[in-house]
Amino acid sequence: MKHVAMLALLLSASCSSGPDSAAGPADLVVHHGKIITVDGQFSISEAFAVKDGRIVAMGSDESIFRWVEQGKTQVIDAEGNPVLPGLIDSHVHLMGASSSEINAPLPEFKSLQDAYAFIRKKAGDLPEKDWIVVPYAFPTRLKEARFPTKAELDAADAKHPVLYHAGPTGVANSRALEVSGITKDTKNPPGGIVVKDPATGEPTGMLRGSSALALLKQAPNVDSDSPPGAKHEAVKHLLALYNMTGITSVADRNTSRDALDQFLALEKEGSLTARITISPSFNPSGSREQIIKRLEDMTGADGRFGPTGKGDDWIRVGPIKLFLDGGMLNGSAYMREPWPKGPGYQVIEEDYRGLLFIQPDQLRVVLEEAAKRGWQMTAHTAGEGAMDVLLDAYSDTDKKTPIRELRWCITHANFPSQRNLEICKRLGVCADVQPAWLYKDGTTLLGMLGEKRVKWFQPYKSWMEYTTIGGGSDHMIRTDSYRSTNPWNPWLGMWITLTRETEGGALPNPEERLTREQAIRLYTINNAYLHHEEKDKGSLEVGKFADFIIIDRDVLNCPVDEILRTKVLATFVGGTLVYAR
Repeated sequence: MKHVAMLALLLSASCSSGPDSAAGPADLVVHHGKIITVDGQFSISEAFAVKDGRIVAMGSDESIFRWVEQGKTQVIDAEGNPVLPGLIDSHVHLMGASSSEINAPLPEFKSLQDAYAFIRKKAGDLPEKDWIVVPYAFPTRLKEARFPTKAELDAADAKHPVLYHAGPTGVANSRALEVSGITKDTKNPPGGIVVKDPATGEPTGMLRGSSALALLKQAPNVDSDSPPGAKHEAVKHLLALYNMTGITSVADRNTSRDALDQFLALEKEGSLTARITISPSFNPSGSREQIIKRLEDMTGADGRFGPTGKGDDWIRVGPIKLFLDGGMLNGSAYMREPWPKGPGYQVIEEDYRGLLFIQPDQLRVVLEEAAKRGWQMTAHTAGEGAMDVLLDAYSDTDKKTPIRELRWCITHANFPSQRNLEICKRLGVCADVQPAWLYKDGTTLLGMLGEKRVKWFQPYKSWMEYTTIGGGSDHMIRTDSYRSTNPWNPWLGMWITLTRETEGGALPNPEERLTREQAIRLYTINNAYLHHEEKDKGSLEVGKFADFIIIDRDVLNCPVDEILRTKVLATFVGGTLVYAR
């Protein structure tokens, strides 16, 4: 364990006679701290002892020093600083995010001009046959608050095929449409839309849905194409960055088998510095028999891909993740009411409500068979209409196989209704929410949708009155905690829930702000509960993992904006130091 100036490793001579415990000496004792336990009473303690990676005692300095034996116990003086459970992010994409900047840093796109400059620079470096992709550039985060047009992309570069990519929606330039054979005669693929000018019938360049984007010939991968060795190191680097902000566990949403193998290799070599809960990717198409075979194949072989609960202290299987609708930030989320027409999302239809990727009958088949086999389930559900579809399907499944103990979840869950909240309470359904979306996109969505609809955008307080929600980032590309898509800094996430501030100001429903205790629970015990892991992590209690952080300010009492400047002084996972400032 490397030396840290502020964490003096002291051996107490007064305890040299040995510990007053039948369990023998502790491996580690932390004392003289403000231990914010996040237990059921949100109690504050002074010290705790760790043995074999778990907390074995909690109490006063005097009581905990009985666990110290000179030469065998490391003793850390927290110097009065707050100590918290290690933070948990309920939603990251480890492989894509960690490898996105292996080859070169990616710029942050704040305006369309930034995107055009990126295209022109790439055009000067690449052969004309090569694709240029502007990655994950959401129009809600641009000064212009809109997608570029095909003509504007052509003006930036007409020789290369160009895709302005924004998740399951994007705009292609004329060259990209040409090389892909996308014309006025191209039919909409299942679950997607090739948007066409109502006057001419020609494609506008807007492609909605992954199936529409897949029409692009040699469709480019927005993730960096890098050798396995580089990706291996990139994951280690990203986990180290997470540790710097106090994160000790993450849920990797939509995990491929290749990604799991990368995580297992890191575990085998002892390189993991954060615990990982995976959400296996799953293809929901096909007959009931095909769905059954797919589910059973996932639990075969080495058994590490399922079902929920499989794994060990470092890598564990969580819920299967489905993709039910499109995205809130690109205008493809499935809504109850139509998206407004206009240039923001290039909506030209009168009744366009977004995209639903799994039809209700097919969704029920998948859920029924998963429930029979004890799987926890979640679904990317960005729009309000999609949440209605999902919860109706959850309710129907519950009538055949009770799901309350399975803790089924909703991922994103942006716009619940009162009815949705009541269904969640009845069925024990949780939600995995992304506060950074409120901060980055709330002002633009307010302008697009109006105050009445945005009143229900991420209502944290209402959610917590009915069920358990956990805080996640949906970290996809770049590695900087503030500049990434999406920002993953957990202290920013807490601050957002406390203030409901956006980059453009405050939203009009301040009553949905959380208390400080609730904000801390959002990134600790609540996220543990979401994944059936509250017996092992999420709070500092006897029997749980010694995953904890020491921070430089009292986040329970400091001015609210000071929370943004919180610095982690040290991060421990299983009682082992993984980061020191």
